[in-house]
Amino acid sequence: MASTIDVRPRRIREVRPSARHACPGRRAADVPAGRRIASNFACLSSAEFVSRTTSVIVTLTLARRLGVEGYGRIEFAFNVVFWLVLLMRDSHDLIVTRELSRHPRLVRPLVDQVMAYKALLALILFSVLTLIGSLTLSARSDWLILVLYGTMLFTTATGVDYVFRGTERMGLVAISLCLRVAIYAIGVLLTVKDASRITWVPMWLALGEASGIALVWWFYLRHYRVPRPRLSPRFLMIMIRRGRTVCAIQLSQTVINSADLLVVGLLSTWSEVGLYGAPHRMVTAILTFGVILQQAAFPTLARLWRQKAEAGREALDSLVEVLMTGLVPVAVGCTILADPLVHLILPRDYAGSGFLLSIGIWRAPLLILAYLYQTTLIALNREAVGVRTLVFGAVGIGPLIMTLRLWLGLPGAAFGVIVVGLGLVAAGYATLAREGRAPAWHHHLGRPLVAAAAMAPVCLLLEHVHVLAAVAGGACTYIVVWLSIGGMGHTRLWKSTLVPAHRKA
Repeated sequence: MASTIDVRPRRIREVRPSARHACPGRRAADVPAGRRIASNFACLSSAEFVSRTTSVIVTLTLARRLGVEGYGRIEFAFNVVFWLVLLMRDSHDLIVTRELSRHPRLVRPLVDQVMAYKALLALILFSVLTLIGSLTLSARSDWLILVLYGTMLFTTATGVDYVFRGTERMGLVAISLCLRVAIYAIGVLLTVKDASRITWVPMWLALGEASGIALVWWFYLRHYRVPRPRLSPRFLMIMIRRGRTVCAIQLSQTVINSADLLVVGLLSTWSEVGLYGAPHRMVTAILTFGVILQQAAFPTLARLWRQKAEAGREALDSLVEVLMTGLVPVAVGCTILADPLVHLILPRDYAGSGFLLSIGIWRAPLLILAYLYQTTLIALNREAVGVRTLVFGAVGIGPLIMTLRLWLGLPGAAFGVIVVGLGLVAAGYATLAREGRAPAWHHHLGRPLVAAAAMAPVCLLLEHVHVLAAVAGGACTYIVVWLSIGGMGHTRLWKSTLVPAHRKA
């Protein structure tokens, strides 16, 4: 229990979950690691695919209905609030998820303490956001948009998704994600017809978040008692001491993800922000799948690193291989077909976004891989080892992007993130190598790069027919070449997922 968040013994003795609710964690431990990770990822990624596809449709609709200037206004406000939401959510969720994955008996006492902590933090952040917005935004409508997005701080504060992530009951989390985006999409598509109703966009987003969180709460109350929030100084100090490094990691990742858009927002017109924000949102949708994979794998990695180092190393190796297999062709394909794709899905006002997409798409594989390395260090209880590099990247990315933005224009801002991403991947790999945990990257990149090289001429040839034909033809070529050079046969995670357990025994 040395790694468990310190709660009073009497609280631990009070927690007596029934066998029905205590067994998910124990049953999960009996399932092979690869199969468990793949199952969690399949569940969450399916929901994320639905939600992100729906979000992309909503984004493209808003880009047309609001115009490039109106879209730039909501994109900038959303990214500002998104920083704060991730700061509040990720300052403790990974630590709590790690403890719950190892000790499911601590659900009730942890929820009591965490709820009080999050509510206090949400109130502070919302007050600061409102004050700074009133001082920096001249138009009242821009301030109102920012404040309405800020209500997501309170919906985030009341969420208990981490309970079901830690106990690896991902189905409920997946359904909640779909419900949130469904309400948001239906509301926006039916009511926001032009820029005169721009404030309805954050209102529907907050309502969707509240509905999804309410669903999770309904299931939580069926399994556990009503929380009794209490904020003890002792618990707060423990959270700060144990979570400060993880908080620094998550805040650094948030800064790196959106620093370019915020710098562009400070140095550009709303039209330029909209021009840059459209491809930025597309790449962010791809980045989300990497985050989902980390969330699905984290409880298993935490147990494996605690129980057997070799098993954890193999799990990480398989995750890197799966990521590169999926992300390399996406990056290559978007680079080749960026212009026709943008012309197909966006109006003429967004001319020039294609080149930004061809550069920005490479942030997806680089940042996802860098963040996976950091997640692995957190699971290993070695987060302090790599946090310095990540914090250094977050501190330096703003000046770097600002310099490149002034020198090279909007493409310079996108290129600055790529430079930082390359540095983070190299530093993360070096950190894992010093710990003796580095994945065999040369095996993971070889087959995807060969298959992507074969895919490129097919995409260029079919582009003259239609961009969708180029996408389909390129994807088929990649899969065929990847399979022909032994891609499926060498991927451990595919084996652990597809091969029946009795055959492996």
